[in-house]
Amino acid sequence: MPYINRNIQIIANRGILKIVFLMLFSTLMFSNNMQGQSIKEVKNQCIKALQTNNIDNFVSTFSNPIEIALPEKENSYSKIQAQEVMRNFLKKNKTKSFKVKQSGKSTGGSEFVIAILKTEANIEYQLYLLITNSDNKANLHLVEFELNDE
Repeated sequence: MPYINRNIQIIANRGILKIVFLMLFSTLMFSNNMQGQSIKEVKNQCIKALQTNNIDNFVSTFSNPIEIALPEKENSYSKIQAQEVMRNFLKKNKTKSFKVKQSGKSTGGSEFVIAILKTEANIEYQLYLLITNSDNKANLHLVEFELNDE
């Protein structure tokens, strides 16, 4: 009889372990979903926003602070300042076409995009974006627009 009781106890413990494991796994999955967008999602959001000239969607991805380099100025800005600077720049330089030249992973798990943005005024910019993860949240940390001489 003690052998049967021991087997029942082992089976019961396995059942409890399965329940605990499932609860832990569910909690981890839920907490990962609550952490915000992944780097890839932010990268895709930036690309789509620039293709469609959706300025608000683009600037919502900014980190605090963020480095912005434009042909006429380069600086590190707070998120609020950067959003205003970028809104002004993109309102003056509305997207006519946007083509990704290269996209990939950088060291440390960050991702980059190199693209050509052509404006309605036929000005071409080479654009460099760097998306990184900090505090379990992916954000755009660097935006660089250079006049394209090609």
